Amino acid sequence: MKLKGRVTAYLPEEIQRALEQWAEEESRSLSSLATYLLTQAVKERQQQQNQSN
Repeated sequence: MKLKGRVTAYLPEEIQRALEQWAEEESRSLSSLATYLLTQAVKERQQQQNQSN
């Protein structure tokens, strides 16, 4: 996947800590985990939209 965009997100501290721990457990960077999670969320939303059409 070719990466193009950049997003800045301001998170509550507890969410940031949880994501950092999750990323560490999976031997990923926080950026890589965020990209994965956002990609999955977009795919799920697109599937839901396709099913409702």
